[in-house]
Amino acid sequence: MINLLLSVLFTTSLGIILKLFERSKLDVFQAIVFNYISCVITGAIVQQSVPDYINYSKQSWFVYAVILGCSFIFFFNIMGYIVKHMGITVMFVANKLSLVIPVSAAFFIFHEEATFFKIIGILIALLAVVFTSLKEEENKHTFNINQMLWPILLFAGSGMNDTIVKYAQAFHMHDADNAPFNITIFSAAAISGGCILIFLLLTKKSILNFKSIVGGLLLGIPNYFSMHFLIKALSIQGYGSSVIFPLNNIGVVAASAIIALLFFHEKLSKLNIIGIALAILSIVIIAFSA
Repeated sequence: MINLLLSVLFTTSLGIILKLFERSKLDVFQAIVFNYISCVITGAIVQQSVPDYINYSKQSWFVYAVILGCSFIFFFNIMGYIVKHMGITVMFVANKLSLVIPVSAAFFIFHEEATFFKIIGILIALLAVVFTSLKEEENKHTFNINQMLWPILLFAGSGMNDTIVKYAQAFHMHDADNAPFNITIFSAAAISGGCILIFLLLTKKSILNFKSIVGGLLLGIPNYFSMHFLIKALSIQGYGSSVIFPLNNIGVVAASAIIALLFFHEKLSKLNIIGIALAILSIVIIAFSA
């Protein structure tokens, strides 16, 4: 389970870095684009060779990696829209509750066993995500039912991405080396994001910011390893995606809440504390069910 733990730690660190970006008033989109470039460089170092895109394009997983890379940029912009117009809580809950989709796929596509304790653990995990995400001071924006399209789209997209990752890992990646797959994902994200950034620069809607570039390059290192270890965790014998995705999501949510309390002095409501307790309980139940 060390791979799952490392995935949780690296994913949690992304939230911390993005929080520091916000405080430093960096251009987050520029940072995200350069973060993907850094991911590609990190992947090349991990596999100790220059990416061979001609060979990658011949692999059966290639098209899935390209789709994932392009969707990363697309859904990043949707998350930004939701945070701006509906609040960060709506974005966070829609993103994390999407674990319902890969978990459902685990039962219906990958034919994993749906035991009683596993179902109970997953339901508790969903409650833990909601309770831990709620903030008393957030989401003060006026509710508009017409805007619910965006959280629903984020929910579906995030779940789809996780399901595609599992599908590619299960049926198209026949060796333990996932570096080429990850590199292709981040390359597609860097190219699509770079095209948008170039357009913004040419139309003078954005100006390159040195601090944002440096921040993005630093962000790319833990971002690469969060994906690297998640894919390794999905290949753990005896633990299907119906176990890994809930454990990964609630681990990130609970760890983020605790770090926010200790280092950023964010207050935890009673619901947040209940959510953390439920997260711990669900981890025990889901691990036991496996």
